[in-house]
Amino acid sequence: MKNSAAIHSALAEIEGHMANPPATSRIIKIEPESAQKLLGERNKGNRPPKPNKVQQFAKDMTNERWGLTGDTIKFGADGRLLDGQNRLAACVRANHSFTTHVVFDIDPKLFGRMDIGKPRNAADVLHIAGYKYASTLASALRWAYLLDTNPYNRETLQPEFVLKLARDDFPEIEEFIKAGRDVNRQFGHPAGQSAALIYNFNKSDHEKSDDFLNAWLQGNRNGKYQIIDTMQALLHSQKVNNNGRIHELTRAAIIIKAWNIFKAGHKGSLAQLQKSITETIESIE
Repeated sequence: MKNSAAIHSALAEIEGHMANPPATSRIIKIEPESAQKLLGERNKGNRPPKPNKVQQFAKDMTNERWGLTGDTIKFGADGRLLDGQNRLAACVRANHSFTTHVVFDIDPKLFGRMDIGKPRNAADVLHIAGYKYASTLASALRWAYLLDTNPYNRETLQPEFVLKLARDDFPEIEEFIKAGRDVNRQFGHPAGQSAALIYNFNKSDHEKSDDFLNAWLQGNRNGKYQIIDTMQALLHSQKVNNNGRIHELTRAAIIIKAWNIFKAGHKGSLAQLQKSITETIESIE
């Protein structure tokens, strides 16, 4: 039976080096128990782990294909894990120790320069900033910005700009992420785009927006809600006729047109929604 001193030998060594940081890296064999504690206690504000990487690393460790490559586990001067969470998670998953270089006392301000060949995307930055459902939120913020400026803009928004949008321009949009995810779950429409559209509708007319969303999700299709049925039928046919895909601008155009008809209190028609598609395609071309 393993004793606790042996189990946590890597943890003790790492914590000792944190207290008295060496000038160079140290080669340390990390066992699963230490990896688990490091992830639980030191992995604060990192980007989300990558399941595929963890799975592959775990497989390599289990099959003895993991070697001392020179890649490092990095800890900041504040004791936070800055790089290596996927390797530590793989160690836990495989229940297999691995040997690695470990570096200590890195300035936490340099966190944004880690993995410079693997830049953090908008979702990573939002997650690190403490936002939930960061991937959906990043998409929703992009769409909210495009709807306010130019939906035909194909420029990639930089992560720092998206974080600014979350904090300064669209702080309320986070409340609509659940609605976007509900629409995605039920109809397969992208959660981020759906959240942004609902957010936009809500700004225009709060009561009618709630009515529109509830009818959409609950399947109300008669009377004043008939345009929602027409909208869903057209979205479905577009998907079927295009190998399971709908251009994001086409989807947005159909939903926005249906909303405008509903908000105006009109019955609407399939021809009106189809016209929105034609106008969108012409604008793209």
